[in-house]
Amino acid sequence: MNQWRIPLAALLSALVLGSCSSAPPKSDTTTDVKQQAAQAAISGENYFQQGRYDLALQFFTQALDANASVDNVDGVIRSRISIAQVYLAQGNVDAAQDMLTRAREQARGVRPPLFVDSSISLGELSLRKDDPQSALKVLQEALDTGATGMTPLQAGVLYHDMGAAWKSAGDMRQALDWLSRALQSNLAHKLFEQAAADHYMIASVHSKNGDFPAALQSAQQALGLDKQVENPVGIASDLYALGLIESKSGNTAAAYDYFQRAYGVYSSLGARGGIQKSLTALISIAEGLGRSEEAQSYRRALDRTGAQ
Repeated sequence: MNQWRIPLAALLSALVLGSCSSAPPKSDTTTDVKQQAAQAAISGENYFQQGRYDLALQFFTQALDANASVDNVDGVIRSRISIAQVYLAQGNVDAAQDMLTRAREQARGVRPPLFVDSSISLGELSLRKDDPQSALKVLQEALDTGATGMTPLQAGVLYHDMGAAWKSAGDMRQALDWLSRALQSNLAHKLFEQAAADHYMIASVHSKNGDFPAALQSAQQALGLDKQVENPVGIASDLYALGLIESKSGNTAAAYDYFQRAYGVYSSLGARGGIQKSLTALISIAEGLGRSEEAQSYRRALDRTGAQ
């Protein structure tokens, strides 16, 4: 199964909420522009949660331009982090790294909460590049910098990413320790979407260790929480992971059902990568079950996605 799943949506929500002023609006140009930027950021976050990354990028870029036009430093940093997270979700690692590096250096020493946020995202980028040591270095610096002032959300995401980094580095004991710490924190603060991501990653560790019953239990707990908060991107990832676990356990019929359900959710989101990997799995299992007509139907659907 995919070795990690970033709980980005809630971090984006926190960034967006941080950009919204609670003070009464004033009738001056600067405040008007900041309000426009905040509204654009809210729209971007909503589209990000729906998995509609092109629209999310469009609105976050509008927020960045508006904030830059009135020298709203906090808004600029938040917008850059948000844009970088969209790039990460799209797999555009180089563009994400450029945005995050600029945001992190701008926040260093003067905006500790935003330094933590940008460090979290930069650590996740290093994981995408299969560089766990760089991730651990960046994340540890964030822990040291924000140790006394982190929000529960920041702490939970940071602990989760430390676990993901240790898993990538091959230390499963450290990975489970950090992920368990993240899960405990997120459940205590009712951050259920983040707790779902923790369960998902714990399932990944158990699967890597060959403990498929434990992996199945954790993935099912992730699915339950993602359904509770109606997180479609998480639901699709959980269903696909459950299909992989059942397949590795030799439970072909159960795996087939999970992959079909994952395909349905990915299709509703228009998530091309998820659609393609689900169809590939369904073709393989259908052929193994002797369901040649179903396999052919899925193969035609895969061809229509433009898969090579």
